[in-house]
Amino acid sequence: ETVVSNLSVADAIESVEAAFSALAKGKVDVPMPMHIGIDESAVAGPGDCHIKGGYVSGTPTFTVKLACVSFYKNLEMDLPPGSGIFIVVNAITGAPLAVMQENRFMTDLRTGAAGAVAMKHCTSPSQDVVGFIGCGAIARNMARAAAAVRPIKGLAYAFAGADEFAKEMEEELGVPFTVASSAEELCGKSDIIFTQTPGGETVLQKDWLNPSGVTIIASGSDQPTKQEIPNDVLNAGKYISDLTKQTSKVGELRGALQAGVMTEDDVYAELGQIVNGEKPGREGDEIIVVDLTGTGAQDAAIGQVAWDKLSQL
Repeated sequence: ETVVSNLSVADAIESVEAAFSALAKGKVDVPMPMHIGIDESAVAGPGDCHIKGGYVSGTPTFTVKLACVSFYKNLEMDLPPGSGIFIVVNAITGAPLAVMQENRFMTDLRTGAAGAVAMKHCTSPSQDVVGFIGCGAIARNMARAAAAVRPIKGLAYAFAGADEFAKEMEEELGVPFTVASSAEELCGKSDIIFTQTPGGETVLQKDWLNPSGVTIIASGSDQPTKQEIPNDVLNAGKYISDLTKQTSKVGELRGALQAGVMTEDDVYAELGQIVNGEKPGREGDEIIVVDLTGTGAQDAAIGQVAWDKLSQL
């Protein structure tokens, strides 16, 4: 309750942007994520556990995060399907400063903040029609993040929950939201598309996309079994990763590499390179895909923000 009532996406955007900048300069120590698969049995699962962390050079803390997801049997017990803890550690002494049981709230905040950074640097100011495919907790933070970048007109589509999402976001953000009848309709009308689904199958097609240029910000793929964006969209324009060594293993890029339609040389840039001005974001009517798998740099950033705010309470 303390975490939820005192942190917002807006708190995280500046810190996460700085973390991407540092990441591109080689100033963040980010190990590859650990994944523990919990297979279903009479006494366990199904579910997944991800362990991430990182240290941004020059900051007074580092963070290790444990996030549990897809424990869908919990729903039968009226429990959420995910949980998580952040451990924020003093970078001078190595002693833990805080253990925050945040049940994925902080993870969703930093994911939303990454969406804001991607939108800020990979779209043009005139692009204001923003579509959301998948309308759960992450979509809400992506909507808050998008509205923090510029005024938007929202479109929503999901197999379930789109009406509730659109109503809530319109009331909270004070911007118009409508519900699309299909993913195809949403894609044709949107300048920017956020996808945040379970990632079990692709959610759009190339010929559905707005021909005047679209930026797709995909955050649903974080395991080798997931892919939201078709390969012919990934290699159609600029593919931008949050961290290529990670997206090549668990992100959208993985599928294109396995299919032989892309190599790592086809990665246009990492997001931090765009933030730092090393390469331009949008230049015309190209298709841009930003692949957000979630990095330890973001966890370190939101861990620092949380400690700075909550330690003062």
